[in-house]
Amino acid sequence: MLKSLKLLEEDNRIQLFISGDGLRAELVVKKPLIEEELSSYEELKDFLASRGIVAGIKEEVLEEGKKLLQEEGRYLIAEGKRPQRGKDGEVKVLFTQELEKRWEEDESGRVDLFDFVKIPEVKEGDLLAELIPPREGIPGQDVFGKEIPALPGRPAKIRVGKNVELIEEGTKAIAKVAGRPVLVGKTISVLPLFEVDGDVDVSIGNISFVGSIIVRGTIRSGFKVEAEGDIEVWGNVEAATVQSQGNVIIRGGIFGREKGLVRARGDVKAKVIENAIVEAGQDVIVGEAVFHSQVSAGRKVIVNGRKGLAVGGRIKAGNLVWVKTLGSPMGTSTEVMVGIDPALRDEYNYLLEELEKAKKQLAEGEKAFQAIEEQRNAGKNLDRRMVEILERLKKTCRLAEEKKKFCEERLEELEEIISGGEGKVLIEEKVYPQVRITVGNLAYLVRDEIPYASFYKKDQEVVMGSFERPRS
Repeated sequence: MLKSLKLLEEDNRIQLFISGDGLRAELVVKKPLIEEELSSYEELKDFLASRGIVAGIKEEVLEEGKKLLQEEGRYLIAEGKRPQRGKDGEVKVLFTQELEKRWEEDESGRVDLFDFVKIPEVKEGDLLAELIPPREGIPGQDVFGKEIPALPGRPAKIRVGKNVELIEEGTKAIAKVAGRPVLVGKTISVLPLFEVDGDVDVSIGNISFVGSIIVRGTIRSGFKVEAEGDIEVWGNVEAATVQSQGNVIIRGGIFGREKGLVRARGDVKAKVIENAIVEAGQDVIVGEAVFHSQVSAGRKVIVNGRKGLAVGGRIKAGNLVWVKTLGSPMGTSTEVMVGIDPALRDEYNYLLEELEKAKKQLAEGEKAFQAIEEQRNAGKNLDRRMVEILERLKKTCRLAEEKKKFCEERLEELEEIISGGEGKVLIEEKVYPQVRITVGNLAYLVRDEIPYASFYKKDQEVVMGSFERPRS
C-alpha cells in the first residue's frame, strides 16, 4: 500500500500553500525524495485531490507527478481563473461637432481656404445619443473548482445640457430645438444657430447670441456681433466688433478703418485684414494680405495665399509667423513678435504700467507724510480733517505697497518666461528693411532685403537661416 504524501508534509519535507483567494496552490519541496523513495508514495495528483484541489492543475503535475519531489524548490502546481468584470456601459454619441471641411479646387487647381466650412446642425427631435448597456462579466474558478462570480460592468449615464431631453427612461437623448449639437466634457447640448439672411445693419441691430451665427452678408461699421459658438460671415467685416467663444470665419475681408475688432477664442480666418485689431486664442489664417493692423494669435499667424503679404502694424504669435512677403520696398515699419503667448506679453506690459502707478503713489504719499511730520515738528496739532487725510493716506500707501509687491513678483515670473520664449518667423519669398523681429525677449532689425529666410533664437540671439516649410 502506498504511503500518503501527508506523511512527508508532517515530517516537514514538503509544504502546501494555498492563497487566501483560492486562486493559487504552491508546493515547497524542502527535502527532496531520492529515486528509491518515490515508489513508496502516492501520486501528487491524488494528494492534491485529497486536499480538495481539483481545478487548474498544471501540466507539469499531470505529466511528471511525484517526480517533482526529487528537486528542492517552490512550484506553482495549480492556478485558478480570475473573474473578468463586465465591460462598462457607454454613451454612443450620434453626431459630430467638428466643422465639416469641403475642399474644392478652382480651374487653376488652387484651393480656396475660406469657402469650405459647414457648421453641423440638428433638427428638433433628432436622436443625439443612446446608451449601450453594460455587459455581464465572465465568472472565474478557484483551485477547488468553485465558481467565483464576476461583477457586471458599470452602467453609463447620458448627461444633458441646454435644449436636450432624455427619453425612454434615460436611455436616449434628443434635441428639443434645431441648432448645433455640442459636447462639452460629457454634457450634450444644442446651441441654436442664428442666421442673418443679409447684412448686419440698421435693419437688424447688434446681435448677442448663445449659439452660433451665420451672416450671409456684411457686418457693417459700428455694429456688434457676439456669440458663444462660431461666427461665419459670408461677406466682409467693416469697422465693427465681432467676438466669439469659438471660431470666426470670414469669407471676405476685415476692413477696420482703425476701429474694427475681431476676437475669437479659437481661430480667425479671413482673406484680408486691413487697419483692424484681430485676436485669436489659437490661429489667425489670412489668404491674401495684412495691412497696418494689430494681429495676435496664441499659436500661429499664417499669411500665405497668392500674395501672402504682411506690411505695417504689429503681428504677435505664440509659436509661428509664416508669410510670403514681410514689409515693403518703401521701408514701412513693421513688427513681428513670436515665442510668447500674446496674452502673457500684454499682461507684462500692463503690469509695468501698474508698477509705475504704484511707485508714483508711494512717492506722493512719502511727500505728504514728510509735510505732516514737519507740521508736528513745528509744534502744530493736527485737526480732525488732517487726521482723516492721514488715515486715508496710510490706507492708500498700504494698498500701493501691496500692488507694488505683487507686480514685481509677477513681472519676475513673466521675465523668466519671456527670456526662454522660442518661436519662428518664416519668410517664403522676401523680407524688406525696417522690419523688427522679436523672438522671446531678443530683437533683430532687418536692414537689407532678404529672400527665403527664417528667424529664430539661438545662443541668446536672433539668427537668420534659410526658409523651410513647416512639417505641419
